[in-house]
Amino acid sequence: MELSVQNMHERIEQFNRMAMHVDHRQLPVGLYHGKMGLCIYFYELAGLTSEKKYRTVANKLFVDIANSVTENLEIDPSSGLTGICMAVHFLLDSGYMEGNPNYMLKSYDDKIIQSLLFNRILDSNPDLDRLKTVLGSLMYLTARLQNTRLSNNERQIMQGVIIEIINKMESLAVDKFTEPASFSVTAYFIPFYLRLLQRIYQLNFYNDKIEKIMDGLSPHLLCLYPLDKANRLSLCSAMHEFNAIAGSITGWDKHIELLQQGLDNHQIIHAFRNKNITFNKGLCGFYYLLRKTGVYNKYYDLFIHKIANSDNWDHYLKNDNAYIQPFSLYSGAPGVILTYLHLLLRSGAVMFFDKAIGQYV
Repeated sequence: MELSVQNMHERIEQFNRMAMHVDHRQLPVGLYHGKMGLCIYFYELAGLTSEKKYRTVANKLFVDIANSVTENLEIDPSSGLTGICMAVHFLLDSGYMEGNPNYMLKSYDDKIIQSLLFNRILDSNPDLDRLKTVLGSLMYLTARLQNTRLSNNERQIMQGVIIEIINKMESLAVDKFTEPASFSVTAYFIPFYLRLLQRIYQLNFYNDKIEKIMDGLSPHLLCLYPLDKANRLSLCSAMHEFNAIAGSITGWDKHIELLQQGLDNHQIIHAFRNKNITFNKGLCGFYYLLRKTGVYNKYYDLFIHKIANSDNWDHYLKNDNAYIQPFSLYSGAPGVILTYLHLLLRSGAVMFFDKAIGQYV
């Protein structure tokens, strides 16, 4: 059954009532699946709809989160301190909140740095999930280093941490090139790693080492041809951007052209299954990937149709306070609703997911 815009607005209103009245104490604190993600949702919802009640909920959630952060919180981007700091950085940068990030984030930055240096995260050949935790934390530090008001001492410490951790990562015997079985914004390691190396290269404090790392990675990259076409676009995007800022790397132009061959975005969008509409592993993530590559305007109606007619809405609107998964920003209704409204309004706003996708591909 085809759904009207009015039907979708009724669904969104129903979900928002649930999200405002759910017992937020039952939610974990983190960004991907917890209160921090829901906080981002309500701030951006307020921005897209100009409804003050959503900003009020967001403000209350943020106070609750600030009171919930403890010294024992892990630095994991999905559920821990790094994700919360990334979100706060975005809220400050986007004007949803006022404050000096160098003051507000100082103690959290110190905790992340201490964990990276002293918690031995990279000992004993960690798996890719642990490596992605480290990459996410380094990516956050590169964002902090873009702040021109950061003190010289803090800047040198952050740069030193990045140098030490990159050196450790390069000494590990880990397969960096495995492709996930299906499209995932956060699961494909090598585009994520390329984006981090690009950020460091643009900051211009470790370029000789980055160039040596790329010399080592390049022969492997030139052999990669991801089977999943959305993953292929992820790799293509990451390689294209690094190639653009580092100068034409030998063999990369031809390989990027090869990766682009046969990529029919219309076909890829249709290939997402009915329930695969979330940001993390589905249609909404692919939308922000297309926004990043600059080719998305002509697919507005197709994205809207796929989102509106997904069977996931019955799951999202399940009225059960004990069931928290639908409130996940990355894997539940909040990310889907923000994407739908962004599409419907043809909004030019830079969304949180625009920043998030830029970290991973």
